[in-house]
Amino acid sequence: MTVLQACQTAGLRLTGTRPPTVFSTNDRFSAELADLATETAIGIATAHDWQVLTKKHTIPGDGVTTSFALPSDYDRMPIKSNVYSTRSLIAFLPVKDLDQWLEFEVQPVVGSPGYWIILGGRFQVLPVMGSSEIAKFYYVSNEIITNGTANKTEFSADADVFKLSERLLTLGIIWRWRAQKRLEFAEDLANYQTALNEEIGRDKGSRIISVGRARVPFGAEMAYPGIITP
Repeated sequence: MTVLQACQTAGLRLTGTRPPTVFSTNDRFSAELADLATETAIGIATAHDWQVLTKKHTIPGDGVTTSFALPSDYDRMPIKSNVYSTRSLIAFLPVKDLDQWLEFEVQPVVGSPGYWIILGGRFQVLPVMGSSEIAKFYYVSNEIITNGTANKTEFSADADVFKLSERLLTLGIIWRWRAQKRLEFAEDLANYQTALNEEIGRDKGSRIISVGRARVPFGAEMAYPGIITP
């Protein structure tokens, strides 16, 4: 479904009209739908770490560099995200705050396996990654729209397609338009939120329930990634 089709469905439910276009027109109602389409799409994309928007990024070390450019479509790290490298079985540790990072920069020693931070729009790590070392992490892309040949961050043409649920896009446009017009929108917002939660649940996939004795807690790391011998 294109953004035009989503806006047409929303328009039909809102005013009983289906605009023939929403981007190449001076019609106010169509322009309002087009504007709300991008706002709604961004709201949906940021509500969850969607699998279709999640990508893996690789950073090769060179023995000198500690600051690296982020991917051009970088939006954010997933809520649960770790940075791993070939240096250690243990993930790099995120710094607690800027003071800790400043301490690492001025101190001659940084503990193993290393620390990372996103600062100044760049991925930064200490200590320096060796020339044979590779770091990897997942991130969420901001390219939430496609036109068939290229990915985009916002709608600009009737044929653009949202990478996530088109039904959510339609429902979001409806409640936002009514809210913008100071009309009653509580039921429309509830319908949207219900649909959003359903999509998030489907995107997470099945959960495995383990029966029996307790396992290692989720997210736990080994205290020492190796074997200690006398």
